[in-house]
Amino acid sequence: MSDLFDVRYWDVFPKTIRVSRSRVERTIPLSIRGNPDGIPEFESVDPSIVNVDANGVVRFGLQSGSTLILVYDSPERARVRYVEVEVVHEAPGAFWAAWEEVTP
Repeated sequence: MSDLFDVRYWDVFPKTIRVSRSRVERTIPLSIRGNPDGIPEFESVDPSIVNVDANGVVRFGLQSGSTLILVYDSPERARVRYVEVEVVHEAPGAFWAAWEEVTP
């Protein structure tokens, strides 16, 4: 009977990430809220778009596209949450000029 009252809420944040593609490495840490069953495990569905390390730090690749990051509640992978990720093409000239040398 006590198992009926052992409800474990947990989730991962942010739920969605949308960034412009960049040559400068950028990272975003994921945050686990609540009480998962064990140590969470992180997995990128498409590592060419985004990688995520064992601590939940997201690193963006050079490829544009959409993918998911799967976050499992423990090594047993009984429960899963996900983060939607989209890396979009940059606007020509609008973003790159601030980050790279421009030669006439």
